[in-house]
Amino acid sequence: MTSLPSRLTGALSPLSSRELRPRPVPARIERAVHESVALEHGNGIIQAAKVRAVELVANEGMQAVAGLSQLEALHLQRCPLGEARYRTIADTAAVAIASIVAETGRH
Repeated sequence: MTSLPSRLTGALSPLSSRELRPRPVPARIERAVHESVALEHGNGIIQAAKVRAVELVANEGMQAVAGLSQLEALHLQRCPLGEARYRTIADTAAVAIASIVAETGRH
């Protein structure tokens, strides 16, 4: 490799013969990294809270619809002639509850 110019010969020498020192990271870069990590962490916390909110509303909605179904069945036993009315009322309420659950998921 003697045909290489002297400026390139140094680049091919083993790493152990050259001193390699890590350069210190500038403070502005460290701050920017810490701020970015904190921002992502905060966003994760917000997303987790949204998931919990949707879960809570969905659970409450399902409990409410189950209660309406039981009440509808009870009234059907007492007064079978009102079946169409009970079903309409229960279905309307169930749709309203479902739309509240869906709206919660959108925000």
